[in-house]
Amino acid sequence: MRGLNTALGIAAALVGSAFAGLSSAQAECTRQIINKSGYVALVSRDGGPWVAVPPNRSQAIQYHQSGRIDVALTCGAGPEQAAYRASYNTVAVIDRCYIRFGDGFFEDQLGGGFFARKDTAPLALNNPRQGDLVVGPQAGGCPAMERDALSARY
Repeated sequence: MRGLNTALGIAAALVGSAFAGLSSAQAECTRQIINKSGYVALVSRDGGPWVAVPPNRSQAIQYHQSGRIDVALTCGAGPEQAAYRASYNTVAVIDRCYIRFGDGFFEDQLGGGFFARKDTAPLALNNPRQGDLVVGPQAGGCPAMERDALSARY
């Protein structure tokens, strides 16, 4: 009987330390902000400084914990004069990082945002990988930049 109690005590300690390790585990995910539009994409995590992603460029972003990501599309001005602005919650647990959107419909079975029940255009969230954010070309661009691009082609 004593051997059984000892074995149960060791098993309980192992299970308890495993759960404690999971709750304190931080995420380590590197994802991409991809800007395919003519705007300058400004991105901020958890209210921190804005990072500029110029048109047709990308920027790596690291998720260490769950939080919030803010996106603003501008013509070079600050986020206050943005042509488009959005904010989304992010989830980062161990090695799984994604941007949460939608209403939770079948989220446990299919993952967050599987059904496009919330319009996120001109952004594509969690695409091509979970946690990636793409500013699509349908966002357009700044009028002066578009005119310069047209005149540069001819």
